[in-house]
Amino acid sequence: MRVAVATAEAGGLRVAEPRVLAEGSNVLVHLAPTPVVARVPTTTIAAFRPGTRWLAREVAVARHLARHGAPVVAPSAEIDPGPHVHDGLPVTFWAYAEPAAGPPDARAAGAALRACHDAFTDFPGDLPDHAIFHEARAVLARLAAGGALAAADAAVATQVGDRLAARIATLDVPVQALHGDAHLGNIIQTPDGPLWNDLEDTHRGPRAWDLACLEAPARVFGRTPAPIAAARAGYGDAGDPALLDLMIDARAFVGVAWTLVYAPDRADSAGRVAARLAWLRARAGNDGDR
Repeated sequence: MRVAVATAEAGGLRVAEPRVLAEGSNVLVHLAPTPVVARVPTTTIAAFRPGTRWLAREVAVARHLARHGAPVVAPSAEIDPGPHVHDGLPVTFWAYAEPAAGPPDARAAGAALRACHDAFTDFPGDLPDHAIFHEARAVLARLAAGGALAAADAAVATQVGDRLAARIATLDVPVQALHGDAHLGNIIQTPDGPLWNDLEDTHRGPRAWDLACLEAPARVFGRTPAPIAAARAGYGDAGDPALLDLMIDARAFVGVAWTLVYAPDRADSAGRVAARLAWLRARAGNDGDR
């Protein structure tokens, strides 16, 4: 809160009633009465993603989508969106989106993701390929080196990660800018429809990656499938089923890494960690293909 307000005021905003909207991998602060939300990564994620390059990419892709009229939360027009750094913490600023009551319209969210993908096709910026998957391999290696992952599970993670990386390296499919973390938890339902939010994991890859972000929670980890099916219907044709299967495995692998990162801060972490490690061991026990 202090960092968000101080950075905003240094940029010329007058903040009278700041309030925290969310606390997770980022702390979101509505800088009322202005229509601006400050986003400050927590120390956990900042430790694994030092610097501001990844935040600069997020602002750039969101600005591109907003300029194309895509359904996305836009960088703030009231202040330089950043990224800024204050007391060692990065801060970005975003337009405040007034949420509507009730759950997201999943079908409309799927259609909105398609609109974002279409708007992304001419994004001119430089983005790393398959960045989130490769980052997860490095995260798991770091956790293993620090003792947060048992040696046996670390060996399994290396085996599965190497196998997936080899398959991804042989892909010959179109790639483009992506949301990168396109699950329904990153939708803000507004009175005018759903807006995609939280593009900090943006990278280049096949569109199937974002569809895997939608589908993996239900297919791999047992989340309620109905909203996800509705979102997929709203999106339309998903393309090659085998490519989607591969991206779902890669996405689940990413989920293993970040579940372990956040485990110390979550009351329900034991069950989540157990489920993800069980998936990892199961994937190591076959030939890597569905």
